[in-house]
Amino acid sequence: MKRTLIGLSALWLTAPSARAAGFDSKTMVDSLPGREIERPLVIGKGWLELGLGADFKEATGQWGPEGEKIDWRDGATFTYNTQRVDLRYGISRRFELYGRFKTHYVRLTNEQLDTETDQFGMGDPNFGLKYEAFRSAGPLTSVILFTNYKGPAANESPGNYVGGPSTFSSFVLTTGTADWEMGARGKHQVGPLALSLGAAYVYRFSDVTQYAIETELNQFNMRVKPGNLTKVDADLMLQLGPIAVNGGALFTVRDVTRIGASSAGFFPAKNLRTEQGSDGVAVDAMAGLTLHASRRLDLIAGALLPVQGEDLMYFPIEDLHPTRGNTYSGTIEFRY
Repeated sequence: MKRTLIGLSALWLTAPSARAAGFDSKTMVDSLPGREIERPLVIGKGWLELGLGADFKEATGQWGPEGEKIDWRDGATFTYNTQRVDLRYGISRRFELYGRFKTHYVRLTNEQLDTETDQFGMGDPNFGLKYEAFRSAGPLTSVILFTNYKGPAANESPGNYVGGPSTFSSFVLTTGTADWEMGARGKHQVGPLALSLGAAYVYRFSDVTQYAIETELNQFNMRVKPGNLTKVDADLMLQLGPIAVNGGALFTVRDVTRIGASSAGFFPAKNLRTEQGSDGVAVDAMAGLTLHASRRLDLIAGALLPVQGEDLMYFPIEDLHPTRGNTYSGTIEFRY
């Protein structure tokens, strides 16, 4: 009996250390903290998360060549709504697979002209991988490296250009080119606060697109090389019981876009001409609120507020040059 009690005592003493390491031997999955400020930047082994969300944007203006605000005339508005399905899966304690699938509803209206054009279509999907390079607990520190790929799957044809702009019948919902993003992000908890910092570089490949048209020689489907992106963001979160509120900023530097005919050989974009004024800097303010309904269910609301933008050269392709308008979002996250 004495040996049995000693054995049970040893098991009891070792169990907390196993739980502290973030592993549940019964379910064979990593433990997931109930509060957002204590959660690492990867979801953890064995967890599957499904996020259903929507983003709502209504623009009534644009940014000028010098970054000035320009309001559209005649009550014109451009609605750009996104419906999202987000997936995350922890393939190991330090590796996470994630993806995003989108659709868009867009509408352009003008009250003075009594016109309205709208369209619903598929967006570009994203697939990525996260690797947690460092983690410590009590308080939490989590550092990850990530990469993701965006495939050009959405509509890129505006319709027949013969007869002028009035013959265009479709909205372009993609750059028509692929993106490859690489970056790093860190999160550190200090009491009820958590500070997150991130940086990423997006290389945008060139490709032949249907919306870039050469009208003199009727050489359709010209090659486009969107400008690469450098992104830096900072976010501060405060945990108030089951509610976490956060605010931050996103800085984006955009390189010049290049357009032209494809070149022969291994570098088809080498002779593309530079579009002057297509580069620039954008600054957006971010705010959000997360409600922990349970460990397996979160309700999230957010807002993206533009502070500074770039000249609107490629309307209505939001991935090239966004219009000026606030974006409000809502998301429901389920975990199993």
